[in-house]
Amino acid sequence: MKIDVIGSGSAYSLTRNTSSILVTDNHEQRWLIDCGPTVPRALWQRCLDVNDIDVLYFTHIHPDHCAGLPVLLNRWKSFGRHKPLIIYCQPQQREILQQLVSMATWPVPEICFDIDWRDSQAQWQWQQWHLYTAATQHEMPNLSLRIEVDGQTLFYSGDGRPTEASSALMQGCDLAFQECAVSQPLPKESSHGDVVSCLALQQSLSLPVLGLYHCFDEEIANIEASIAGHPQVFLSYDGLTIDLDLGVAVAKLT
Repeated sequence: MKIDVIGSGSAYSLTRNTSSILVTDNHEQRWLIDCGPTVPRALWQRCLDVNDIDVLYFTHIHPDHCAGLPVLLNRWKSFGRHKPLIIYCQPQQREILQQLVSMATWPVPEICFDIDWRDSQAQWQWQQWHLYTAATQHEMPNLSLRIEVDGQTLFYSGDGRPTEASSALMQGCDLAFQECAVSQPLPKESSHGDVVSCLALQQSLSLPVLGLYHCFDEEIANIEASIAGHPQVFLSYDGLTIDLDLGVAVAKLT
């Protein structure tokens, strides 16, 4: 399994793309997780073919996680994509995403490839991928995602503080990404993670590698300082690529 960090920034970051990762299995099947406003250009810079991405998965529909969808689909339409696209999302959030799809093609209602809308579930299988979701604590319902494929396991939180259910999805992962907005402890009812809770989570679950992302720009230096003595924890960044077939050397990530 290969992971390409398309974006690692918070909603209003001046220096980083909005949070998104591209996951590729050993058969070159690809999932894009979230698609905020700065994600499409980052994808174009990678010179991907318009048919290269098989599935879009949305953790939730705050703009920094979905507002890039019409731009991405419009480009795929303009350059003649033909492969059907699967979009997984929470059923109550589908209507908003469908409106974004309409924006991509307006005033023509059709697009040149099929879109297969599917509901995110507690667990399911796509091809040889085994997938599991769990809610985090966020102001909008957000579903974290666990991917098991090629004998490897990845966790991606989306936004929000860890919950008992999302923490359980992290257990035994080769690599986990957890949203972490700030360095100082936030109230337990907060919608975002902090370094203190993330470090405690890593220790309690004995996670081999935990990547922090979606950090506020002004907090990045403090977060880096806070995790300096924790070799299993790193700060994610745009353009980071990880091949789990080769393992994850945290020292190289930092």
